[in-house]
Amino acid sequence: MSLRVQNDPAAGIGASEVSRTGQSGSIAGGSGKSRISSGVEGGDQVQVSSVAESISAGTSALNQQRANRVSQLSALYEGGKYTVDSAKVSAALVAGATTAGAAGKA
Repeated sequence: MSLRVQNDPAAGIGASEVSRTGQSGSIAGGSGKSRISSGVEGGDQVQVSSVAESISAGTSALNQQRANRVSQLSALYEGGKYTVDSAKVSAALVAGATTAGAAGKA
């Protein structure tokens, strides 16, 4: 998730959304942005766009998929059913090393 610091609190935000009333946990909706007030008058505010929320949800989904795959591979390994094609592994290592070497010379 990204964080944007904005010196001018009114830039890019409707006037009705700019508030320093000290309302703890207030969230403004409808504009695709969430606003959370710190609860202290003149305090900090955090705004998270709906795009950042979508990215965060996607990242969480990928992490869950990765955890599921690791569990599957662990079960195969523990059952003695996991085999590795050493030719494919060595080819991938060499390809990765040559790609990284070529990128460093550019």
